[in-house]
Amino acid sequence: MTQQPTLTTDRLSLEPFGEAHVPALARADMDARVMRYIREPSPDYESAKNRIREILMRDDGPQGVWGVRLRDTGQVIGLGILRPLPDGSDIEVGYRLLVPHWGKGYATEIATGLINYGFETLKLPSIVATFDAENDASRHVLTKCGLRDDGTTTAYHASGTPLVRLSLENWSGDMAAQA
Repeated sequence: MTQQPTLTTDRLSLEPFGEAHVPALARADMDARVMRYIREPSPDYESAKNRIREILMRDDGPQGVWGVRLRDTGQVIGLGILRPLPDGSDIEVGYRLLVPHWGKGYATEIATGLINYGFETLKLPSIVATFDAENDASRHVLTKCGLRDDGTTTAYHASGTPLVRLSLENWSGDMAAQA
């Protein structure tokens, strides 16, 4: 098993997701604001912890899920993903933040750090992301990171969700300086 490395950005540390990250992410999993565009929130803390462990702690080798901490305090503020879509068609970048950390540029920092890792280290040919069509904030973050419209995918929903993509050819090494 090849585990993903710890990644650092100016303000964040992205570390392989583990038990230390579960409590904060379980709280986020119960928050309707965080889960609005993802699914129904978990009804209670135990259910949330079990769901987080089940979904996030699978072995994806050098890809996977990272717990995200503030570098200056060590506080867990969210997660980042770089792992295959459920249908295996592409590698997806994603993020989830606890509400107090919204609007501070952390989502862009997480996504950019993972995109840089995906292209520089893993040599991926492209990276995609999905988002709810009503989630303008997520669309803005992904566009800022260089991802562009690429139709829809049924990887999560039969009705399809918007798909954005960034190819290695269109990725700028300048993005590495932003992370």
